[in-house]
Order: sequence, then structure tokens, then C-alpha cells
Amino acid sequence: MRPGPRLSGFLAFTLLFAIAVATAWTLQPHGHRTESAPREAFSAGRALGVVESIATKPHPVGTAEHDRVRDHLVAELRKLGLDTEIRSGVGRYPETLKRDVLGVGRVDNIVARIPGSGSTGTIYLAAHYDSVPSGPGANDDGVGVATVLESVRALRESGRTLRNDVAVLLTDGEEIGLLGAEAFVAAGGYDPHGLVINHEARGAGGPPLLWRTTRPDGPLVASVAAAAPHPNTDSLSTALAGDTTSSNTDFAALKPGGLRVLDWAFAGHSAYYHNIFDDPAHVNPATLQQMGDNTLALIGEFGDQDLTASGGADRAYFQLPFGLLVVLPPWVIIALAIIAVLAVGWTVVRVRRTGETTLGRVFVSAATALVTTPIAMAATYGLWEAIRAVRPDYRALFVDPYRPELYYVAALALCATVTVAWYAVSRRLFGPTATAVGLSVCVAVLAAPGAALAPAAAQILVIPAVAATVAIALTYEVRDRWRLPLLTVFLVPAAVFLGAGTWTTLQSGITGAPFLVAPTMVLLGGLLLPTLTHAWPKRRAALIPLTGLALTIVLAASGVAIDRYDDRHPQTVQLAYTLDADTGTAQWISRNAPDRYTSRFVHSGPPDPAISALWPDGAAAGPAPVQNLTPPKAEILSDTTTADQRTIRLRLSSPRGATAIGLRYDTPVTTLRAAGRDLSPVPTKGFQFSAPPARGLDVELTAPAGPLSLRVADYSWLPDAGIDALRDRPDDIFFRQDSTCVVTAAVRGL
Repeated sequence: MRPGPRLSGFLAFTLLFAIAVATAWTLQPHGHRTESAPREAFSAGRALGVVESIATKPHPVGTAEHDRVRDHLVAELRKLGLDTEIRSGVGRYPETLKRDVLGVGRVDNIVARIPGSGSTGTIYLAAHYDSVPSGPGANDDGVGVATVLESVRALRESGRTLRNDVAVLLTDGEEIGLLGAEAFVAAGGYDPHGLVINHEARGAGGPPLLWRTTRPDGPLVASVAAAAPHPNTDSLSTALAGDTTSSNTDFAALKPGGLRVLDWAFAGHSAYYHNIFDDPAHVNPATLQQMGDNTLALIGEFGDQDLTASGGADRAYFQLPFGLLVVLPPWVIIALAIIAVLAVGWTVVRVRRTGETTLGRVFVSAATALVTTPIAMAATYGLWEAIRAVRPDYRALFVDPYRPELYYVAALALCATVTVAWYAVSRRLFGPTATAVGLSVCVAVLAAPGAALAPAAAQILVIPAVAATVAIALTYEVRDRWRLPLLTVFLVPAAVFLGAGTWTTLQSGITGAPFLVAPTMVLLGGLLLPTLTHAWPKRRAALIPLTGLALTIVLAASGVAIDRYDDRHPQTVQLAYTLDADTGTAQWISRNAPDRYTSRFVHSGPPDPAISALWPDGAAAGPAPVQNLTPPKAEILSDTTTADQRTIRLRLSSPRGATAIGLRYDTPVTTLRAAGRDLSPVPTKGFQFSAPPARGLDVELTAPAGPLSLRVADYSWLPDAGIDALRDRPDDIFFRQDSTCVVTAAVRGL
């Protein structure tokens, strides 16, 4: 017995939806190899041992634990038989990423090398080994370091000799401004034909994503497609990450050196990013296994290539299930967009001639479809803002809360609700034919200019568009009984393509859902809804979007109720203590509105004007008790003035042993050097130097002749500063990495 049209439509829609969900599931990491795996294979079980050896405590730059981790890694690399060295230097925040107060610091990069048989270039396996002060850094970036070491171990055990050199590059000071990678490039001596595989994390799980590459990316991505078993990437994501992301990795410091870079990172369970519980217990072995499998495979792929070969072009690429990465030249995307436009044009002419609908209905329906995406984006943004209004503590989060899954589903449900609401209104006003054809007009109109202007990035729109428009066109050439099966088959690529990255994108942070997930969900839902042409209820259709809205509210409310803090899921708080040693006054400052803990110290309102120069983004402040903290010192080594220029040499030191020291100025400075490093272009307000030498930091600056006001400041992480008022803090909070104790004093004698 053949199902009726209503049931058939519902089954077709359910099948396509299930395909989209299954596709998303296949991209998540599953399973890992244990310590008993073959020695030549990458084993997450073995790599976890590396994580456990380096991520038991926080190890930021300038601490004894940092030095222990550094020395341990050097010893482990030498055990593997690698020629290993520590390259010390002074790094600065990359010039391409401007800041008013420049981050500078002493760094110790670890470099080890495996020579090739006839090298044409070097494959650098990069990760940073420092952590933030707020957590042990097991994921960020202990997993990256462990991936590098386990990959090298497996390569050595395999006995394989590669044509090209392989170098381990464990950078220092990434967390304080990419300082190690910048120092590595600034010092020179690296292989100009080098290629970097960088390993990063912004969470504690999920698939490792190739989220940025250098350009042109064609040759790099072709190699990833050929070798990597888990090539989680697409050309739209890499284009957006490369051009618009606010997150920086060592990629931003290595790229200016002319090195080609593949930047891999995972971002699931991002509540543990820079968290006190970013420890080995919160490392996902399956994520580690995927990252390691990719790295080991890419070492083999690039290991025998001619790395001196140049050229190539950008490509359009996208992932399909089971590790398939499709790489296409841009002209293919342009050609597909043209096919979509032609198919839509033919369909419009066809339905007009047959009288099934009118051009006016089609084009008005298309116009309404066009505004559905911005409405969904605004609704999703409003949903998260409403949640944050109920839970103001979320404003201190770097990315997501501990239990974000219900919020994820709520965001998806809201996007679906907006799409269904459009479909219901359009069907009622213009009819099902005009709605289906109008949707195809809408996606074709968007796909065509996208393909013309940025074909590599437009693939996410063009490929589903061509599948849907051709399907709708063909349904008018077959008998009624074959229309739904034909439409369903042609929509499978759209379900796979759009379903692939939706959940992974959500894992990167719910704050990005309005801009990255909502358009995809609207497109996916819009393309699948025509399968319900005969299944759509003739009466009370409004109940469908109303049910979706109710479901969204229930999911969001449940998320608010379930996501609670405890000693294993502590609340993130941000607080700073500033002491002016000259006036003997102190102040609490927070970048966030007062919460249940910081309200003890701060109230709404900006800090005092004298302090606001240190904290221009302070949102709350309050008076603080004066702690007995020895202020930093500034010894004037020389002060000379010529006709129009004043040159001053200083030695800055921190008697209290702060991990960073810096200088602030109001008068424009023309040249600036710290620890022998030229800091041109000169920052407008000053610098902060991490891990200063024990004997003091030598600074030289020039300024126009005349009076000059300088202030010296030293910085330590707030919980380590010994502030009496913080001794009795609850177990269910932890201080964010930018919670700082700052002591300032004027440089006297100028």
C-alpha cells in the first residue's frame, strides 16, 4: 500500500532532516587509540601522558612552573633523538595587530629538527607550551604540544625517512600576545620554504577544524584533501576566520614571515577555555586522536613534496561525510550559479505559461524570503541577549556556558520557527507554487552575485541553490507521482552540505549563531519545506510556528535552570586591584557589571579618572583597602637632551617579583627600546613587558625636548598577589585570566 501524499511529504521531510543530523554527527570525533596501539600509529592514549606531564598546574610566562615545563619538553625531545635547542629572545605583539599598550616579553622557544634525505623545505609542527595563569592549559595548548610530540614519536618509530626536514616549534608567550612566534620570525634563520602545521584550542572537545590558511590556499587544501582523514574545513569558514575573526593564534605572527600556515583548532565545550578546569581530566581523547591522525598524515604528505614549488590559486572546498573534502576551482562555482539562474528562469517561464501562478506572486514571495534571514539573525541575537539579561553572569564568559546544548537547540528551533512562519504566511498569501518558485528565485539571486564576487566563499549558497533550483525545475517535467521522489533525491546534497557544519559552528560559540548558523538554518529549512507541499495542514497552520516558538522558550528556560555553578563548574569573574603608590590609594575595577561575587568590591560606574588610563574599558569600580605592596622601581641610567630631542635610559624592576613590568607615558615618544628590542612603530601609550630579567629591564626612549611624565607599573595575577580581601573567596568562582594586580608609581627625577 503506497502512502498518501500527506504521509509521503512528511516522510520525505523527515528523511532529509535525518540526513542533515546524521551528517553533523559523523563530523564529531568518536573513539581513540589506547596506549597499546601499534608504535608507528598515533595514539591519543599515549599523547594524554604528555598532557598529564605538562598541564598539572598553570604555567604562564615568568613562573617557575613555566620553566619546569620548558625543561621537561626539551628533555623529552632529546629522548626522541632530536637535535633540540632553546631559542631565547624578546617578542612583541605583531605589528599587524596594533595596540595602544604594546605587549612585549622574554620568551624561550623550543626548536628541534629531524633532517630529511634531500630537503626542499621544512615542515614546522607548531604549538605553544605556555598557559594562562587561570588554568593548567591541558587543552590550550597541552593537546597541541602532545600532538606534536606523539606525531614525532610515531614518525621515528615507523623508520620512515622523509625527503624534507621536519622541525618541532614549541612557541612561548602565545597567551600574552603571540610573543614567541613573533620572536621566531623576527630573529630570522627559519626556512623561507617552510610550511607550518599549527595546533590550537579554544575549548575542550569537538572536531579539530582547519579554520585558517595562508593564501593562495589551493595547494595546501589539495594536500589536506589527499591525506587528512578528518579534513574538517570549508572555504567560507577559512575566509571568514582569516579576514574577520577577533581570535588570534600564532598564525597571525607566522604569516608575516612568509611562511605557509595551516591553522588547526578545536572549540567544543568552550566553557573550559582558559578555565581552572582546563586540566587533563577535561581533555577529549577522541578530539586528540583526530588532531593527531591529521598531523601524522600531513607530515607524510608534505614530507615528500617539493616545498619550493610556488604558485597555485585559491579554491572552493567543503567537507562531506566520512572524511571527504571536495576541492573545486572557482569557475565551477560560477558555472553552478549560472545553472541555478537558468533553472530558475526556466521555471518562472514555465509556471507563468501554465497559469499555475503569476509573476507578481513569485517575485513578492521571493522578496519575503529574502528578508527571512535577517529576521532569523535578529531573533537569534535577541534570544541570546534575553538569556544574558536573565543571567548577567554570562557577560563575563569568553565563549559559552558549561551546559550550552539546550541553548544550541533553542537557537536552531528559533531559526526553524522563523522559516516555518515565513512559509506559512507565503503559502497563505501567494500559494504553494509561488512560494516554492519564489524561494528558488531568492537563492538564485543571492548565489549569482556571491559566485561572481567571491566564488570560494559562495559555495555554501551556490551548491544547495543549484540542487534545489534544478530539482524544482525538473518536477514540472515529470508526472505528479514522481515529483516528490525527484525533489527529495535532489535535496539530499543540500541536506548533507548544509547539515555538515551547523552543529560544529555552534560549538565554536553561541555568540556567533546569529551570524553563522541562522543563515544556514534558514536556507536548509527553506529548501526542505517544499517537500511538505501536500502534507501542510489546510487549517490551523499557524500552530506550527507557534509550537516552534513555545519550544524555543521552553528550551531556553530549561537551559537557564540547568546551567548552575558548583565547585566543578565555577563561575567566571573578572576583577583587578590597582594601587597608586604615590597617593597611597587603591581601587577595585572590573570590565563587567557587578555580579554576586564582585559586587562586594565594585559598583556600577567607571573608575576614577586617574585610573581610567590603565583600564579604559572598566565598567565598574570601587574603593579598595591599601595593601602593603612594594612599588616598582625606575632607575634613571642617563638623561640627555640635544637641541630638539631628549633621550632617557631607565632600568625598571619589581621588588615584589611581579611577572610583568611596564611604562606609561602621555607625551608622544619617538623611539622606544626594551631589553634591546626596537619597539617600532612606537605604541601610543606604553608597553607591558612579561618575564622581565631579574636584574631589571633596560629601557631607552627618545621624545621631543622638554618635560616628560612617565609612570612605571608592575603586574601580577590577582590571586597570586596576596591581597587580604580575597582570602575567603567561595569555591564556585574562579578569576579570569585578565584579573590583575597593578602597582603604579611615577618615575621621579626626570
